[in-house]
Amino acid sequence: MRRLSGTDSLFFAGETPAWHQHVAGLTILDPRDAPGFGFESLMNTVGERLPLIPKLTWKLKPVPLGLDRAVWVDDPDFDLRRHIRRICVATPGGPRETAAAIAPILSTQLDRRHPLWELWYVDGMANDRAGVVMKFHHCLLDGAAGSRARDTAARPRTVSVAARRYRDADGGAATERPAAAA
Repeated sequence: MRRLSGTDSLFFAGETPAWHQHVAGLTILDPRDAPGFGFESLMNTVGERLPLIPKLTWKLKPVPLGLDRAVWVDDPDFDLRRHIRRICVATPGGPRETAAAIAPILSTQLDRRHPLWELWYVDGMANDRAGVVMKFHHCLLDGAAGSRARDTAARPRTVSVAARRYRDADGGAATERPAAAA
């Protein structure tokens, strides 16, 4: 159990349905430079690297009667498909269409019943580009921590299987989650 810091508690408590406290960014990619790259490979890579950023499997649990700051707890029902999704930009896939496609993502509050982050794979962008929208609550990761998390997830690594469990991508039986090699 990890107690939410005072500053992060302010971000969490200050959020309203009209004033969200998430941070988001769009990365535009050229998949032609990476044969085999796509939604499924992104899903697999994030699944392999998730143990390197354990905060992404934590959710907030309020303290009874609100007598103290909420605590981070492991989400026993963590499902990667709840957090990684796919959308398609309307033709011709330029900046205007891309903005229209991702605006609903950015204007929707994160579900507090689950770990407070989303990653969206964006298909159909102009010039055969793809995008990745990363969205996380400010109490989970601030801008600097989010950049470090992105770098950790993107850096090539060797992973091995650990005995930590999660639900598979199809929502079926629990399976083992890959973890970082020592």
